[in-house]
Amino acid sequence: MSTIAWNAARLRGRRRARAFCELDGWSFDPRYTEGRCPICGWVAPGAPDAPLWLTLARRFEWELAGLVALMAVLALIAVGVMHSTGYRMPRFGAPVHAAPAGIASHTRTSASPSPSHSPSPG
Repeated sequence: MSTIAWNAARLRGRRRARAFCELDGWSFDPRYTEGRCPICGWVAPGAPDAPLWLTLARRFEWELAGLVALMAVLALIAVGVMHSTGYRMPRFGAPVHAAPAGIASHTRTSASPSPSHSPSPG
């Protein structure tokens, strides 16, 4: 028997998953309604159950997990930008200096301004 013939025989032998709710006269497929009547909630006898992974996935708060992941990614991006610009957090280590003190000119780092740079009157 070929694979195609075997699959065709298996599909023909499969029972149609239809249930009929006598309360409201509705015929439905319990595979797509979690085994319950979509109108009144009657549980069909012998209805297939959802697999465990699907049941757990439906209970999990995917939106909240997405928001937490988004916040973590944004925090990592912020840390990367801060690190690339030379900014250091004051509470987490080195003092806040964008450039070392030796890079600036002598007049900018000295304690008192020199008289040559004062505005001239008149």
